Parts: sequence; structure tokens; C-alpha cells
Amino acid sequence: MNYRAVAYLLFLVPMLAMLAAVGCDKASPVAPSGSILAVSANPTRIPLNGSSTITIIGRKPDGNPLNPGTEIHLSASLGTIPSIVTTNGSGTATATFQSNGRLGTARISAAIGTAPAGGGSTGTSDTPPPSTPTSASIDVQVGSVTTTIILQPTPTTLPNTGGDVSLLAVLRDDSGQPIANQGVNFTTDLGTLNSRGNTVTTNSSGVARDTLRLTAQDLANNASSVTVTVHATGAAGAAVTQTATIHIQGDRPVASFTFQKGSTPQEVLFIDTSTAPGPLTYSWNFGDTTNGAGATVTHLYPAASTYTVVLTVTDAAGLSDTATAQVTVPVTAQGNGS
Repeated sequence: MNYRAVAYLLFLVPMLAMLAAVGCDKASPVAPSGSILAVSANPTRIPLNGSSTITIIGRKPDGNPLNPGTEIHLSASLGTIPSIVTTNGSGTATATFQSNGRLGTARISAAIGTAPAGGGSTGTSDTPPPSTPTSASIDVQVGSVTTTIILQPTPTTLPNTGGDVSLLAVLRDDSGQPIANQGVNFTTDLGTLNSRGNTVTTNSSGVARDTLRLTAQDLANNASSVTVTVHATGAAGAAVTQTATIHIQGDRPVASFTFQKGSTPQEVLFIDTSTAPGPLTYSWNFGDTTNGAGATVTHLYPAASTYTVVLTVTDAAGLSDTATAQVTVPVTAQGNGS
């Protein structure tokens, strides 16, 4: 007996079995021609370094789900997403889109190959048929564009010995929603900021905070006011800013006023709230080319609109200060000028 031939046969038999098993493996399922993809994202607006769950639902022309294991190819115009996912038993696949800190709109695209109608094959059972792509896409907004900033200092008036002022900035987008995780910078023409001018990030309510510290030495030159500004990035990288004024009490007066609706829709009542160690004279510019005088005045506007109102107060020594407010007529709520 030829033992060498027997050993060779014993080795060859399992090898042939393995090759046969490999030859029986089937390629990934291919969707039939006319299949439809639907893509959704949750959420559709994310922070600069946020993520969104992308869901893809595939249906055959007859409305049934795509076969399990059907490959769906994904791409994103910015950020990252897995390049291939496969459907489950309900024809659904999911992936996580991750932004990379770039502001913009990410176009998420999904595509599958489709088999000829009827599902016929042009080659062996192991060769997938030619395919044409079926695709769908959705946009995810990465980061929010700042359109408005509200800046509120507290308090708005300090003695000439100085003190601390809390600064609160609220950022909102074009739909009026707060912008979270947005960087802003505070600046001041006097004093020291806790942030030292470095970037402060808004919280989930779109709020960023800083503190301004003013000393008597900062105000030694008899400054009547200090201007604080907050800066953010808007559309196309343009700067969006808002300023606020902190008045310094000293020998000079500090102007301020309130306003409210008068007895008719276009009438506005202005009330002086200025502070000074002595008597003041008052000069009002109502923003419609007319002027007035007095601590409390009523003005009738010619039309519904928004007007810039300026109050100038002057003391006996000739020192003066001004307060300004944007007044929208008809007035619906009390406002302040500072």
C-alpha cells in the first residue's frame, strides 16, 4: 500500500471541503432596481463638536424592507461618519455623524447599489449583478450663527471708588433660540476682566458670564463711564458685537430715564431717573427731529416706528451726561435709557 498517497488524500479532502464552503458564501444582498432610501437626522442642529444619529430606511419597490445585510454607503461634506453600514431585518441602518469643530452645513448622503428589475443575475451565483446607485441625503447644521447678543451689566452705576460689575451676555440665532457652546470675548476700556479677554463659552441657555473689576486707580482721571463690549462670530465669519455702559458717580451727573405707554398708542411718557449732587437741566431728543425739556415729559409720535431717544442732563457746573434708548412705538412694556 502506498502510504504516501493515502496521506496526501487525507490532507486534500479537508482542503477541498474548505474551498467548497468558501465558494458557497454569498455576496452582500443588492437592492432591486426602484428601491427607495429615506434619511433622517436627530438632531438636525448640533454644536460645533456635537453628534447626530443618522437613520436610513430602505424599501424595495413593493414596499417591503431591504434584505438584512444590504450595504449602505455614507459620506459627509464635513465632519465624520462611517463609510458603510448594513440594514437590519426591518431594512433600517443607523450611524453616528460627528462634527469636527467646523461651522457650516453638513450634507449627509446615503447610497446603495440596485440590481436589475426582476432580480436576475448576469453571472455566476457568487458574482453580484451590475448596479446603479439609489441615494438620498439630509443636511445637519453644525454650530449656530449668532445674530443677536443681549449684554447686561449689573450694576450699571458705580461710585468713583470702583467695584465689581457682573456681565451677562445672551446669544441667539436667527430663529431666536439660545446658542450653546459658542465662544465669546469680553473687552473693556477700563478695569480688569476675570476672563482677561480670553474666550468664554456659552452654556445650554446661550449665556456667557464675566466680571469686570474697577478700582479707584482705574477711575482716577474722573471717568464718567466705562464701556464693555462682547464679541461673537456671525454669518460668514463676520463679527457680531454688543456694548454696554457702566456709569461712574462722582462730581458729574449720571443720566438715566424710564419710558412707558402714554394715554394713546403713539404717545410715550418719559421719566427722568438721573442722579446728581445738585439740580439738573434736561434736554430730550425724541428721535423724530423734535426736542423737549423737563424731568418728566410726554411726547406724541407721528407714526409707529422705532426711535432713538437721547436725554442730556447738565448740572450747575456745566458737567453733563447722556442716556439713550431705542423706543418702539406703540410701547408695550416699560423700558430704560442709560
